[in-house]
Amino acid sequence: MRKILALILFGISITVLYAQPVPYRNVVPVNIEEIQYPNRMGNTTSSQPQKGTVKLKDGSSVSGKITFFKKKEVFERVKVNTGEDKKEILATDITSIMLDPKIYEGKYPNDFKKPEKNFQRGYIVLPTGAKVTGKVAQLRDFSDYDFFVYNIMFLPDGSEVASSFKGGRIAEFGQEINGTMQVWDGYVDGYLLRMTDGRYRLSRNPYSKTKNEFFTSLKNSVTDSLAKGAAQAALTKSIQDGQNLNESIENSVNAGSAVSEVLGQVEINKKEYLIFDTKNNTVVSVTKDAFPGYAQSLLQNCNASISKDLMTWDKAVEFFNALNAACK
Repeated sequence: MRKILALILFGISITVLYAQPVPYRNVVPVNIEEIQYPNRMGNTTSSQPQKGTVKLKDGSSVSGKITFFKKKEVFERVKVNTGEDKKEILATDITSIMLDPKIYEGKYPNDFKKPEKNFQRGYIVLPTGAKVTGKVAQLRDFSDYDFFVYNIMFLPDGSEVASSFKGGRIAEFGQEINGTMQVWDGYVDGYLLRMTDGRYRLSRNPYSKTKNEFFTSLKNSVTDSLAKGAAQAALTKSIQDGQNLNESIENSVNAGSAVSEVLGQVEINKKEYLIFDTKNNTVVSVTKDAFPGYAQSLLQNCNASISKDLMTWDKAVEFFNALNAACK
């Protein structure tokens, strides 16, 4: 009886531990082009103060709270409050302005019925090509599909705080569900489930008129192992130099060539497959009617022999698994 009670208590403790809320941070870059100028005095308008750094043409820089000024709708100058004094800087003396991102913090429940919405073992691949291990949670809502998700949360190994990444900001992520590592590719403004792996990667096409917004440029640039090693070493060094782990990852993501195209209200459907040929770095979208002919052409190009029973829309996964085994 005591053993049974102990097992029950152990199970309860595991459940409670699993359901513990996870602190998270959401870093949102501030776009200078979107700054508002609500204050007006005569023909001059000004913004609310924004934290950041102004770099000058003489090579120096000034950090603090920056207020932007326009005269007759033309950017004229900034005023920087450093905390010790206030400096007026003309637009003609400025090389660049970098604004600090806005950081929102909260706690993620981590107690959802669907396992993919809770933190599971996994990894992310940054735009630099560096791979970071940790735990991944999918931030799913009514607008997400089983093969497409817009946002994820990542809890890196060695940190107690997760970071939120909007769609398309990272190249790839993996999440282990029921013992299977599911891989998702950065695609347009979200992440697309990789249904098969190998030379040919099969995915559903969430946007029927789009077929080339994978991180193809990234995949080209980091195929060399030395490039991957250098990217990983740079990330490791930034952490060792004292940067916060989450900040290092977030900075790497924001500095990368992330997909930022916004497609707006586009119908998401399951009417097309996307086939990514990793050898030739090409992406093809295929409809149900065109699939048998396309599958036949792949067999001819690869000189492979696969049962015709698999050359159907409903058995596309089985077909590409067989093709990847025969065609490297």
